[in-house]
Amino acid sequence: MGNVLVIQNASSEGLGLLRHLLESDGYAIETIQAKQEKIPSKMYSLLIILGAPESVNDNLEYLSDEMHLIQNYVHNSTPVLGICLGSQLIAKTFGASVCHGPKKEIGFFHDLRPENKNLSDLFTGFKNPFTVFHWHEETFTLPQNAIRLAHSNDYPNQAFKIETAVGLQFHLEVDESMINSWLNHTHYISRNEKEKILNDAEKNFSILKQNISIFYKNFKNEFSI
Repeated sequence: MGNVLVIQNASSEGLGLLRHLLESDGYAIETIQAKQEKIPSKMYSLLIILGAPESVNDNLEYLSDEMHLIQNYVHNSTPVLGICLGSQLIAKTFGASVCHGPKKEIGFFHDLRPENKNLSDLFTGFKNPFTVFHWHEETFTLPQNAIRLAHSNDYPNQAFKIETAVGLQFHLEVDESMINSWLNHTHYISRNEKEKILNDAEKNFSILKQNISIFYKNFKNEFSI
């Protein structure tokens, strides 16, 4: 199989469930800590850019470097997957604006609806609506020529595709340890909210595992990787 470059923008936001899927298929994974390490100049079979608390509107050199990287990969027709902050970086790279959303989305949500399934198979096999995990307060407009792939009640742009880049504002990849870590290091949500998220995790984690497996298979088929 090919090799995968993972850009990790926060130590607590890793590949999660995606790691097992990639490794099971024999992909070689190289992870770069964006704040400390230089991005390799060589091309990989797949680029994955993960989330972080920072905003794409922050004046940070490493985020600018990632946008140049996205542009280069898409120019070379190489697949890019951006999750949370990664999706916002893709959107901004292609001319969209990123701003505060109508409200914070933190926890499990069950209101995402696929769109334009005639133009992309990325969400084939998903329920309508389907379940995701959220942890964000920003959103983006849709870049010109992008295909909207999913929306929710409060956010019109939850997933999109532009050429070989796919952005997911939500998290399908989170595992239990990631959720626990985020909750343990967060001080701006209440104890009751944390307990609710943990209870929801017990009920919904198997659904996330199913959804990320379906999405991963669809992504490989979409881009023939």
